[in-house]
Amino acid sequence: MKPFFATLILILLLPFGFAEAQTTNPACKITGTVVSGESGEGEEFVTVSIMPSSDASKAIAKCITSKDGSFSVSIPAVKGSYTLMASYLGKKADPLTFSLEGGESEKKMDTIELFDDVKMLSGVNIVAQKPLVKMDVDKLSYDVTADPDAKMANISEILRKVPLVDVDADGNIKMNGTTKFLILQNGRRSSITRNPKEVLRSLPAHLVKNIEVITTPGAKYDAEGIGGIINIVMQPKYEGHLTTISTGLNTLGYNAGAYSTTKIGKFALDGSLSYNRITNPTGEDNTLRENYGSEQQKWLNSTNAQKQKDRTEFANINASYEIDTLRLLTLSLSGMGVQRHMPSWGTTEMLNADRSMPAYSYTRNSTPKNSVVNGTLGLDYQRTSRRNKRRVHTLSYQLYTSPSHDKSTTLYSDLVNNTPQDIIEEMQLYDNRTDGRNRSIEHTFQYDFTTPIGSRQTFEAGMKYILRNNESTNDVFDAKATTNDYVFNASRSNHYKNRNDIFGAYLSYVFRGKVFSVMPGLRYEYTYQSIEYLAGAIGSEADYDGHYANLVPSLKLNFTLGKTESLRLEYGMRLSRPSIYYLNPYFNDINPQNISQGNSDLDAERSQSVSATFGKFTRKLNLNLSLSYTFLNDGIERVSHIVGGDGEYFDNRKHFASPGAMYSTFQNIGHTQRTAFNYYLRWNILPKLNCTINGSVAYLDTEDPARRLRNNGWMASEYLNLSGRLPADISFSARIGANTRNITLQGSSSSFWSHSLSLSRGFLKEKRLTVGISASDPFRKWVRRDIVTEGTNFRNVNHQRYSRQVFGISVSYRLGNLGQSKTRRAAHGINNDDLKRGEP
Repeated sequence: MKPFFATLILILLLPFGFAEAQTTNPACKITGTVVSGESGEGEEFVTVSIMPSSDASKAIAKCITSKDGSFSVSIPAVKGSYTLMASYLGKKADPLTFSLEGGESEKKMDTIELFDDVKMLSGVNIVAQKPLVKMDVDKLSYDVTADPDAKMANISEILRKVPLVDVDADGNIKMNGTTKFLILQNGRRSSITRNPKEVLRSLPAHLVKNIEVITTPGAKYDAEGIGGIINIVMQPKYEGHLTTISTGLNTLGYNAGAYSTTKIGKFALDGSLSYNRITNPTGEDNTLRENYGSEQQKWLNSTNAQKQKDRTEFANINASYEIDTLRLLTLSLSGMGVQRHMPSWGTTEMLNADRSMPAYSYTRNSTPKNSVVNGTLGLDYQRTSRRNKRRVHTLSYQLYTSPSHDKSTTLYSDLVNNTPQDIIEEMQLYDNRTDGRNRSIEHTFQYDFTTPIGSRQTFEAGMKYILRNNESTNDVFDAKATTNDYVFNASRSNHYKNRNDIFGAYLSYVFRGKVFSVMPGLRYEYTYQSIEYLAGAIGSEADYDGHYANLVPSLKLNFTLGKTESLRLEYGMRLSRPSIYYLNPYFNDINPQNISQGNSDLDAERSQSVSATFGKFTRKLNLNLSLSYTFLNDGIERVSHIVGGDGEYFDNRKHFASPGAMYSTFQNIGHTQRTAFNYYLRWNILPKLNCTINGSVAYLDTEDPARRLRNNGWMASEYLNLSGRLPADISFSARIGANTRNITLQGSSSSFWSHSLSLSRGFLKEKRLTVGISASDPFRKWVRRDIVTEGTNFRNVNHQRYSRQVFGISVSYRLGNLGQSKTRRAAHGINNDDLKRGEP
């Protein structure tokens, strides 16, 4: 009977249930987009909550934003007032209030801007981990603010974690396996651009918001920089005032720094200052060279010791003023000074085939000093359209100057000569003083325009004009044996001037769909170049001027494979114009056995590349895999050879190299192909423990057919980092990295590895005081490295021994408080990424 009565009751209640279902309110779909308040880009993984305005503690619907920042969530279409909240780890947006009249099927919200929640970041331990890496159609971004190691590390150490970037134990940086790339700060040139190795080791990472890796720069970037662009985006500005001071002491030296930012109404100002002093232990190197073409002067053995002292100062100021809601004016100033003292001493001897008799030998003592000062001034005026806030005009001006001064005194002693020649005159073994000054001045004018075409398309266009002037003076003063007075030697000196005028214009189009995005671009560049010899052995008869033009295409495709996965395909052509380091024809024979000279006839390098990149980014796992192929047929390569038994003249017999000397210069002779596989993995193993693996494997094939030189082989690098939080709220980071041999056209350098460990802890209210200790290579005092250079008539092996072991302690303290602000940066700025820099 019980089943019967149950069934009867259900039948009786069914009409009431049906009637109730019929009267249920229809759903209203709420849609919108959450973007970064600083960059304007979509924010992924943001939690969007909707609640009645009368009870903000009770959410009636929640969702997570997708990769482009869009969201869609349904609520009952009941008349009333509602509040929408958007938040993420350490970020939040202002509450958004809206109303429903009842019965609506869809309501589209205004764009929601997300800013850092400074109070939350400074006072709360965030245990959950968000993806550190984000991949878009035109770049890959690494979120430095989400990396706990950024509190105590410098920027160079954080770069080791960035996909496609490799930083070796000496601080030398490679991107996509090459040193031919550009580093920008906030999208423009700064002191970091010219001296990245020194500056990035001096700047604390907590000043940085994110690091952008652009492997195939689009049309709006200069065609220069074969490897691509690394853009370091500094922290945004906030309402209020905040100052952070820091200092550190280690076994090599000490450092100090300060960062301050203030925002009052429409005016914002921030600045940083850092000082770093390093005294390296005395290093040693030994060079053994075999000359295949001589029996009497077959073996060169040179032993040298050097002690290096460095001092680096860096300053940076940024200011902005919002004239009104449509007009923005920004100013940036940056400067850097590097002083380096490198006293060295050693002996050189030339031996016969069985090493029984020295042809000659001597002792050499040198005290070189180098100082570099560079500065950048940038002005940007941005005008936003009243009708369409995404339509922006930007006018920019930039002044860059970089004077440098090199001076040295070299003394020779203990001379032994068993040859019939007067080697003092032949090899210019006179005590001497050198005085070299280089100066670069650059003016850049730029206009950029961007406008949306509908909701998913963007059109960009612009033009740029660069006036670049380089000037170099290299004077040598010899002390002749008869008087010991230093006399100017015109034949060994050189005064030189180089001018480049570059005009560029570009067109770029972007379509961003939910599944597919495309970004084609085209850039035109015209270059005028002139070279003028003012004094020295090379006269005005060698003056030169010329011009050339290039059309540079690019194409990027991005496919969204799922909520957390994407695939990017790229093609690009790039240029690399030689800087004054490569062009300067100064015949540097201060070390008569290792002579070097620039080549003012060099042309720009031209490379083409294709790549495919896969990314998967979740809160638990960040994965980035990239396969690329790059080739160029006119690469600038260092070329060396051994001077024959009769010696060799250069520059129309104005300069002479003695027998057995190695002469090196640069030429457009490199035919290079490089295939590389880069991989990046970050795994949040536990809420308080994560592991990062960043590495690459590449095959390089480079040759000079004319000289029958060729070298090829595999190269690899690997970086492993384990970081997290220990009991007592102590943060830790342990790192180990290794590189296999590095291949060049005429040789290779040996493999090496390094390791480090750091601990840090916050103290006081809101953890305003942070104390850290660190150790680099703690279990190994000395590093040994071999560099091999080979040619058709010689083999040169340089054995180096130096120390990278460092133990240190650091302290930082934060003053003041900041509130949320919506200060804007100019959407565009100047980035002259067109020069091939000197070798590290």
